[in-house]
Amino acid sequence: RRLRQSIRRCEECVAAGNQLVLMTKGRKRSEKDDCPICQLPLPLDPGQSSFRECCMKRVCNGCSVAATRRGMEDCPFCRTPAPDEERALAMIRKRVVAGDPYAMFNLGNRYCFGRYGLEKDTTRAVELYERAAELGVKDAYYNLGALYDNGADVEKDMAKAFRHYEAAAMRSHVFARHNLGTMEHNAGNYDLA
Repeated sequence: RRLRQSIRRCEECVAAGNQLVLMTKGRKRSEKDDCPICQLPLPLDPGQSSFRECCMKRVCNGCSVAATRRGMEDCPFCRTPAPDEERALAMIRKRVVAGDPYAMFNLGNRYCFGRYGLEKDTTRAVELYERAAELGVKDAYYNLGALYDNGADVEKDMAKAFRHYEAAAMRSHVFARHNLGTMEHNAGNYDLA
């Protein structure tokens, strides 16, 4: 009985709920943040890795350079020839229809930034990000948080931004943790920051 009583939270802890979970979950990067070839953590700088539409994987530049030095110009992970933009978009759309959450996230990126010949459509991007987030893609939570935080293409909503940043941070998204810390610091909550 004593052990059970010590495990119970006080009323303040229950009221703080999400903050307690946020402080205990997502502190270490997950295995999904590793390069699928060398199994080392992907660099935080997105310019030091590349996304491959053929297999929906992010590969570190070290593995890409090593594959190129061996004479492979194809994808270093799945060995598929590098597609042009039109073919890459078709591959992503095919995977979206199949229900791939990372494909939904990446198609959302294409709509959000108007890439691969698509017109910039933030409404469609938000729909795709929300579907991907429901399926557990932490980058989709982060992008939703950034959209609502900036308020450039959608109505600025700090409550939604905070909620999406929290969800991404609990799934070990480094930049979401940083943004939450900054928001808490700016609000004067230095203990949480």
